[in-house]
Amino acid sequence: SISTKMVLAFLCHTVVATPCRVLYSSVFGDDLQQALIEGAQYDSLRSIRKDQLMQVACRVQAEFGFRLACRDSDGSESVLDLADKGFLRLSPGDPFLTSKAVIWQVTDSCAYVMICELDENRLQAESILALLVRLIQVHVVAGEQRTLEILLKGDKMAAILHQFLPCGHILFLNSKAVAQYEKQLEKLIVGK
Repeated sequence: SISTKMVLAFLCHTVVATPCRVLYSSVFGDDLQQALIEGAQYDSLRSIRKDQLMQVACRVQAEFGFRLACRDSDGSESVLDLADKGFLRLSPGDPFLTSKAVIWQVTDSCAYVMICELDENRLQAESILALLVRLIQVHVVAGEQRTLEILLKGDKMAAILHQFLPCGHILFLNSKAVAQYEKQLEKLIVGK
């Protein structure tokens, strides 16, 4: 079956800790449900998906580390800007069956990652990722222990994703729509 979802997964993981640690993940799509219908075991599928997300997290951590090392050796401003966000293309079988695009942004020692289909509008995906990161910074990681807060506030992370990345679909939003969605999110979070 062909997936109509544009974003396969969103995840947040550490970039400075070794080994890499996934703090939050959300997978979109019905590929697990379809595999269950076809007779696959849920636990093995879940384990495979968890391993795939960890492989992506490790790749992003390695790419960020490389860019950080280049920045430290060069020290220029342009390299500094490149270290904080990026794009990777995953080949078929590495780790997913089909090619995927990985868009990531690092803030406060955490990487925020969207795994997308290759034909996704990359600029729009980067824009939504930046918006998600900003909202997570406001509503989830306001304190000193950021990684702990992400682990403990999964409900707020889920609310943000539900509002701005519903079912893995990237929304095309103008500034007025973003303001309206932020008001709805505020009501949703305050209600929790």
